[in-house]
Amino acid sequence: MSAHSDLARELFRKGYNCSQSVFAAFCDETGLDMETALKIASSFGGGMGRLREVCGAVTGMFMVVGMKYGYTDPSSKNAKAEHYELVQDLAKQFENENGSIICRELLGISIKHDKPIPETRNDNYYKKRPCAELVEQAARILDEYILNKEWRRPAMIKIAVASENGMVTEHFGHCEGFIIFYTENNKIVKSETIANPGHKPGFLPNFLADRGVNVIISGGMGGGAVDIFNERNIEVIVGARGDAKAVVEAYLQGSLKSTGSVCHEHEHHDECGE
Repeated sequence: MSAHSDLARELFRKGYNCSQSVFAAFCDETGLDMETALKIASSFGGGMGRLREVCGAVTGMFMVVGMKYGYTDPSSKNAKAEHYELVQDLAKQFENENGSIICRELLGISIKHDKPIPETRNDNYYKKRPCAELVEQAARILDEYILNKEWRRPAMIKIAVASENGMVTEHFGHCEGFIIFYTENNKIVKSETIANPGHKPGFLPNFLADRGVNVIISGGMGGGAVDIFNERNIEVIVGARGDAKAVVEAYLQGSLKSTGSVCHEHEHHDECGE
């Protein structure tokens, strides 16, 4: 067993519900504190509040990958589809091992919408319920996915920041230039500045993609530019502010999240890279 699956089982044996046990076991990956994680997952035990629907161990998996890999841009169909594909793949792995992802089917009971009062946790409870093993399996499936994803990441990650005077600029298309940060093992190893070659529809995203950029960070960006970056498999972070290097370091530490905000106002289309 992995450290996460060990911890998930231990949390379940302490009395936490199945969803809490999986979600809280991965606080080191999600960046949440234990109390917050336990509160978020508290509604999903017993197949969502003892409704005996989707197993809490499964919803715990979904919340972990949502925190780590979830999308924030509502206009990006590609990002949504990729994330939903991940959710379905994880569910299928769990189902292949256990025959179902539905709580009542896993427990072999026919009742739906069970009474809200949970059963007393004792030795007999743990003997007749497979839940401790299920949270272990869910944590193991998650660990295998995370390990495989991290292993497949490129050794060198190039992060471009739309900037002006070393600061993240508000408008992607009209930025002074792009600072390209070369990173390895979540550390900046070098950087270079490329002047903005000029904006015209669809040009800048392909210009950066052709230079091997993996991530683009900007204050604002038009939806057309976001779509092209998504098509070129480049991660888009918008809504960033402040010193360009500090913003990249925050991204590498996992604390920088995209606001998902896209410029839609007609007067800003050219300024934001459309």
